[in-house]
Amino acid sequence: MKREETVALLKELGAEHLIQPSFVLIDRRKPDSYELKIKGVYNLQDVEIFLRNKFSVEESKDYLVIFGP
Repeated sequence: MKREETVALLKELGAEHLIQPSFVLIDRRKPDSYELKIKGVYNLQDVEIFLRNKFSVEESKDYLVIFGP
């Protein structure tokens, strides 16, 4: 994802009430690609359904991680 897409996605997830972040990190995944790391309250199934076929979702130890294909 480009950085602008990452910020737009964060806003969209919040507007849809799918996440209640306590901490957000936009991290570089590849030279021109970013991932979104979210720490907070969310329902993994709801987020996965919302992002289906657009983005990949992983749940790490402390974060929900969303990145482009």
